[in-house]
Amino acid sequence: MKNPASHTLYLLCSLSAAGAFALSTTAFFMPVYLKQIGFSGQQIGVLYAVLSITSIVASFPSGLASDRFFARDLIALALFLMGTSLFIKSETSLFPIFLGAYLAYGLGQNLFRVSLDALLFKTFPQGVGKIYGIFNALRMAGFTLGGVVGGLLLGRFDFVFTLKLVSGLYLILIFYRFLLPKNVPVKFGLKRYWFDFWKPRVLFFALWLYLFYLHWGAEFTSYGLFLRENLGLSLSGMGFYMASEFATVGIASYLMGNLLHRGVSPYFIAALGLFCSGIGHMGMVIENLPVSLFFRLIHGFGDGTIMVLSYVGIAKLFKVERIGGNSGLITFAIMLGSFTGALIFGPLGEKFGYGWPLFVSGLITLLLIPFVLLPKKAFKFVD
Repeated sequence: MKNPASHTLYLLCSLSAAGAFALSTTAFFMPVYLKQIGFSGQQIGVLYAVLSITSIVASFPSGLASDRFFARDLIALALFLMGTSLFIKSETSLFPIFLGAYLAYGLGQNLFRVSLDALLFKTFPQGVGKIYGIFNALRMAGFTLGGVVGGLLLGRFDFVFTLKLVSGLYLILIFYRFLLPKNVPVKFGLKRYWFDFWKPRVLFFALWLYLFYLHWGAEFTSYGLFLRENLGLSLSGMGFYMASEFATVGIASYLMGNLLHRGVSPYFIAALGLFCSGIGHMGMVIENLPVSLFFRLIHGFGDGTIMVLSYVGIAKLFKVERIGGNSGLITFAIMLGSFTGALIFGPLGEKFGYGWPLFVSGLITLLLIPFVLLPKKAFKFVD
């Protein structure tokens, strides 16, 4: 890569890593805080439902806006929304205000992710496997460090101080707006996006990702509680457990991105990713810490593999000038899968134990392998 391109990639990757760091310092520990300030299980469920629904509803509009406006302005707006809403969360325990803050945070989080991804797609339409492998690897490095730092901060201080600290970090990151590249705004009618999306191979890709990301719903409702109650981990212990998985996701992203760049069969990589993700989810429910962590790392390797493959798929399926809106539609499918999984696995975990949602969702992931190995024509987004 030439120097200007390397500089731009560094900016995009470092912002993604910083955003992931800020997110993971608090997000995975929030159910504990919500319980501390007196919210009922029903209220906590409403908050997370709002967060999920916001991500679903805002995915396509965020992507569409990334095509029609400067993505860097949308990223700055997203950072402002997340920083402000976290500060509000640190200042109140009134449910209606907290609900509004969750709504703003969900909108900001989705706008940030979709706009940053769109800017990456538009800036680097070539060499996608290697580029997206690096991008996702550094994003996971941010998650890794954030999980560790978040656990340590919450162990030493309290949630109010940590929320304020992360709020300040989000607001500081707004200054990236002056460094990021400008995309060329374009305007297309909604019908063009409909025609782009309503093709058999695109629909197959979206359905495949929808089914794969059902397991996020299981994690959303049961992962933290399984670590806390079944494995008996402290907050700092949870942070290290989660961080080790994020590191594995990052390593897998980098390795698999390079393999795709070198021409290794995407069908093989997809099958490998699904196998590792599914087996890892099923095995991590064993209530022995080293064994559970070992399988969780296998799961993380699988997730990192599928994440990079999804970036490559989006880049290959869609024209770059409309890739913001179309990647938003793919994000919609992913978030809808996560939301559906939460509706299915939340009651399952409450009734039968927090390990069962992880086990069952892992089994579903394994059942997706034939979807890759059999209908290759439908999966021909990578040729």
